[in-house]
Amino acid sequence: MAGYLGEIAVQKYLKRSKYVGDSVYTHDIEYKKRKIEVKSKSCATPPKPHYSASVNCKKQFMPDNDVYFFTRVRKDFMVVWLVGWLPTTKLLKKAEYKQRGDKDTDGFVYKTSGLHIDIGDLNSPTLFQ
Repeated sequence: MAGYLGEIAVQKYLKRSKYVGDSVYTHDIEYKKRKIEVKSKSCATPPKPHYSASVNCKKQFMPDNDVYFFTRVRKDFMVVWLVGWLPTTKLLKKAEYKQRGDKDTDGFVYKTSGLHIDIGDLNSPTLFQ
């Protein structure tokens, strides 16, 4: 449910965007000729800059989209935060790949393997044009 709500929130935020996630499997939204993949996490508290935005994937991951847009969805599904975005090429360069079971500096154990980047390192949603 969190994923769907994140997609809806981004699509509503980007006026005149088109949802294609029901028929295309490489991205969720098309906007001004860009293919946008939305990634959402559920949470209990408002997001903070040091929290992680993630793309669950294998190490040899080759995405077919132009942009990743990240959201956080409150566990009761009443609030969606648009936390930021990055062009796919920049995300692939800046994000760290973590294996399932790895720990971060606070002792958090990653439940799935994938790319991770701090929310504070993303572009603000207000900068997306």
